[in-house]
Amino acid sequence: MAISIQKKDLYDLMLKAFPIIPAKSSLQILSNFKLTYTGFHLEISATDLDHSLKVAGTATGEGPFDVTVNARKAFEIVRELPDGNISLDIDENVLSINCESGFSCKIAGADSRDFPGFPEIASSNEFEITAQVLKDMISKSSFAVAKDESRACLCGVLWEIEADKTGMVATDGHRLGSTFLNVPLNVPNPMKGIISPKSLLSLIKIMDGKSPDEKIKVNLGEKYVLFSTQSMVLCSKLIEGTYPDYTKVIPRVNPKKAVIERAVLQNAVRRVSVLSNQKTHLVKFTFTKDNLEIVVLNKDIGGEAREIIPVEYGDDSHTIGFNGQYMSEILDIMKSPKIRIEMNTQISACLMFPVKDGDEKDTSDDLFLIMPLRIMDEG
Repeated sequence: MAISIQKKDLYDLMLKAFPIIPAKSSLQILSNFKLTYTGFHLEISATDLDHSLKVAGTATGEGPFDVTVNARKAFEIVRELPDGNISLDIDENVLSINCESGFSCKIAGADSRDFPGFPEIASSNEFEITAQVLKDMISKSSFAVAKDESRACLCGVLWEIEADKTGMVATDGHRLGSTFLNVPLNVPNPMKGIISPKSLLSLIKIMDGKSPDEKIKVNLGEKYVLFSTQSMVLCSKLIEGTYPDYTKVIPRVNPKKAVIERAVLQNAVRRVSVLSNQKTHLVKFTFTKDNLEIVVLNKDIGGEAREIIPVEYGDDSHTIGFNGQYMSEILDIMKSPKIRIEMNTQISACLMFPVKDGDEKDTSDDLFLIMPLRIMDEG
């Protein structure tokens, strides 16, 4: 029952599957990988009951091969092995790992029949989307997912799907990330679901290195969403409940507008934020004609930092405070050379948009929102 696989391939499979393993669980079996050889492919499964993943890679040998072993120990051992061929064998639920360099070890496993089965989705809401489109939507929204589990719906990403348009939105009440794209998906009816960020971030890692044009099949059911390719199947339980109407927090009247070089603003915010208050991270923006002064005052440490950068802005002076960490995070996600900031009052939500070149073919409609902070003299 021995099989052979390259260390690089085995490590890559475990690296993709390991984030699904729960940090703590009352069920010991959930701390395990399930390894299955299906003829030319070694399949590794992981689950925390809400998220289930199967990844497959090329291997050779004789079957059947089916065992579950402690994921952390197996992952750490394989990570330390030298490059080359690895031999895997099982005997009475004990996994043997041998490599060409002379290393060998045994890990006691468990009966694979005790490993939870893969959820089934009784739905025909299947469509295809490219890896790049999916990755872009996840990165532009998931950063704003709420961490407060008492607001369960906000702890996920809202995915809205129509026949010729799709988009993702997330907010924690302090910031919001929203992106919509005009892409043909050929779904019969509009649908939506609240997706766990754990599965979406795992999906991004799995897609790294794949062709941007590779198609990913998606099946959105009532309770689960399924993502699949030839070498991967990821199933995630949807977050129950109704997502709040996020459009109500997006201000429609924003008379104060500024256009700024993104990299210039990003670097300035990073520099002055070094001295910001560790709790509020308050950074004060003062807009005047064609200038933006960014100031941090931190009375706790007697610190002060300021920088003036050029902007495209009118005559109406405007001062507003932001969380510097939140601002930096949004600027990291936005890739356009220039951005547009739209504001109204010191307490109104601020909108941020990418400024697209006239020749740009990007069909995405991106919007980022950040709530201002009250400006205190002591920073």
